Amino acid sequence: MRKALLISPAFARFAPIAAAAVALSFATVVSAQTDPNLRVYEGFNGYTGSALAGQTPNGNTIGLDQGVAYYDGTTGTPRTAGYTLQSESLAFAGLQTSGGSLAFTSDTNVIGSDINIGGTAFTGTLWSSYLIKFTDTQGGANGNGAVIRVGNTPADSTSSYFQSWADSRALANTANVSIGYGALGSNAAPNNGTGPLASGTTYIIINRFTRVGQSLTSTNPGVATLWALTEAQFADFLSAGGDEAALVGTSVTATATSTVTSGTFHFSSSKAIGIVTVGDAGVYDEIRFGSTLASVTPIPEPATAAALAGLVSAVLCGFARRRRS
Repeated sequence: MRKALLISPAFARFAPIAAAAVALSFATVVSAQTDPNLRVYEGFNGYTGSALAGQTPNGNTIGLDQGVAYYDGTTGTPRTAGYTLQSESLAFAGLQTSGGSLAFTSDTNVIGSDINIGGTAFTGTLWSSYLIKFTDTQGGANGNGAVIRVGNTPADSTSSYFQSWADSRALANTANVSIGYGALGSNAAPNNGTGPLASGTTYIIINRFTRVGQSLTSTNPGVATLWALTEAQFADFLSAGGDEAALVGTSVTATATSTVTSGTFHFSSSKAIGIVTVGDAGVYDEIRFGSTLASVTPIPEPATAAALAGLVSAVLCGFARRRRS
């Protein structure tokens, strides 16, 4: 049986300060999502109930169609029941999170949202990132795994692209990270990563796709690169400057790369983001697409972080003084 928590009158007097600290923390999160280079953001915050399917992206999102509900993109039996909304974010030091996350079961699960970034398609280098924590990974055949991708619909496995695999499952008993650029075909999963992710550890997956929306050739190819980092590795990345040079030079858990020499692949409002998991269980959080690395790896502004630390310190010091008096 849980014991009731008793709040002393002394601590109650400092509740307004604590509330201000929480409010400032929330403001920090909001300001971090106003970067004009951030094109799409979903932190799974502000939804109701436990089912994401059927709910439309809310005002906490960026670049998702708020007039179309989350769906799986098929006309048959829905494959959205394996996704469950959670109230808590995945904890990841140094990265801004907004509350909420999306858990998934080991069933076959597909869900996604239509993109709405206006009438102009994105061109140039597209960055993306997300947090993932596996709680169970199963051995499996080609097509199993966990991927975030872009296609005509969330379930479009034939012509989807910008694919980031936290678990590729391209071959039986292979669970390496992998990355795909261009249409890979139905259920195709590349096996170009250097290693797998461990269950029970939260990672940030950072992806870079070059020459998006441009005609690709053998002399001007599109190159996709993936980096998987733990919290400690992310801290090292930030300490080294948090830029592309730091990302390339920092020790990471695993990487993957893929090169495409033909075709043109668009990131636009005619596409949809798909989240697909098969045979794995875990949690997704903080999905971002942007035109800069900084936009998909936001951290608190130093002045705001310092102010927040000061408010928290005031709460603790004030409470300590009241207890001594």
